[in-house]
Amino acid sequence: MSVCPNCGAFSNGGKFCESCGTPLPAEQNVQPAQQYQPQPQPVQPVQPIPVQPVYPQPVQPAYQQPGYQQPYMQPGQVYQPQPAYTPVKKQSTNGACIAGFILGLVGLFTLGIPSLIGVIVSTIGVIVAFAKKQKGKVLGIIGFVLSLLMVVGWILLIENSDKIGEALNSSGEGTSFEEWLFDDSYEDKIAIISETEWVEKYNGSRIVFEADNSFTYYDDYRDLNNNYYSGTYEVYIGFEGINIIDERYSYFGYTSDDICDKIDNERGVDGVKDFVTLIFHNDGYWVDGNNAHDLKWDTVYIGYFDKNNLIMDLTYLEDGKAYTFVSWDNFDESSIVMPETTPSETEHSEYYWGSVLVGGVELYQGEWSGCDEKDEMGYYYLEKIQAYNEETETRIQLSVVSGQYYEPSVAEEMAESFKETMEEYDYDVSEVEETTLGGYTAYVVTAQYDDGQYLTAWYFVDKDLRVHYITVLYYDSDLASYEMVRDSYTYEH
Repeated sequence: MSVCPNCGAFSNGGKFCESCGTPLPAEQNVQPAQQYQPQPQPVQPVQPIPVQPVYPQPVQPAYQQPGYQQPYMQPGQVYQPQPAYTPVKKQSTNGACIAGFILGLVGLFTLGIPSLIGVIVSTIGVIVAFAKKQKGKVLGIIGFVLSLLMVVGWILLIENSDKIGEALNSSGEGTSFEEWLFDDSYEDKIAIISETEWVEKYNGSRIVFEADNSFTYYDDYRDLNNNYYSGTYEVYIGFEGINIIDERYSYFGYTSDDICDKIDNERGVDGVKDFVTLIFHNDGYWVDGNNAHDLKWDTVYIGYFDKNNLIMDLTYLEDGKAYTFVSWDNFDESSIVMPETTPSETEHSEYYWGSVLVGGVELYQGEWSGCDEKDEMGYYYLEKIQAYNEETETRIQLSVVSGQYYEPSVAEEMAESFKETMEEYDYDVSEVEETTLGGYTAYVVTAQYDDGQYLTAWYFVDKDLRVHYITVLYYDSDLASYEMVRDSYTYEH
């Protein structure tokens, strides 16, 4: 049996390996290999290696800051170093919150005078304190609540002033809410009006009030036996006078808002305390001892009462005409004038157009007729007259604003206000200029409308301290009418 030198396979004969084909050497007698038998070796005893005992080393304690305690370590626990101590920044207190709290407290002891500011400051303070994480939020909230309560209280007081006034003055005596608000005695003013005999400064009519709330209104102060009205009367001052118009006489077209706007424009907020409503409950008009109007009706006047000078400037609600009543003791007969709406041929030329109260102009060019158009300026007039030229569409207005005792400077202020109003509507407006009209220092301003029309307005204060408002509405084609007014206007009263 041969053994292949290449793959080690046994072959039963042949020259080549039956497995890989490698040439085989000549066949030799091969002895089977003897199996290896391990011989036992003597075992040497293992000498133990001496182990040195491990003794725990004492742990040196780290230096500790005062108040700091090293945590106890369990056996086998790995020590984790603690982070270094970082001081916490102290929170600041919001100043607006403190200020709001103070304003809230002050408002409690001053009837809420700073409370509206307190609401605003506290609100800002609380919002900022939350955003910046500041202290003082509680103070700000308390200040807000205190201030808000006072503001709400004032709103409720004003809205319920009538009921409060009735409660305070239920017996007809005492102090009403408005009296307390303005520190002015309304009852004192009503008593003065009722105890005074009044004469209209310009037409001479006379009012006599009696103790039983009856009145007699004479057409002529010189004749106390004929041509007079009779009945009873009521007087209201301040907000009571405003509210009574809303409650009873809204059919005249006046609302409390309208009246408040009128007061604010003419006298400012304090004008409320001088506002008066005078109501006549008429039961007849007597002529030659007979009642010519056998019926009952009301006539209502609103205006202002000057307690110091004993003057009532009143507007008759039915037609809007203005009247000035002075006390009988202060009446000067020379002041009486009868307003004219047509020219006087004996005193003026045939072209004169005007009246004693508003003055006049010479309309010597064009065809003119009277008219009555609303001027949209919102003034209350003692008298107003207008002329219209149909051919040129030019309109002229001569008027006197209701009320008196204006300072001369008010004419310039009204001219500036006119200019601002026109500018608000985006009209082209000139600057206010000082000039002369009818012998008086006047202030003139001109506005041009979108359709090309011009409106020129003059304002001046006469010797009786009344404001005159003179206007011309015209196109470029009728510049002559503007010049007629500018050059011919006269005021003789």
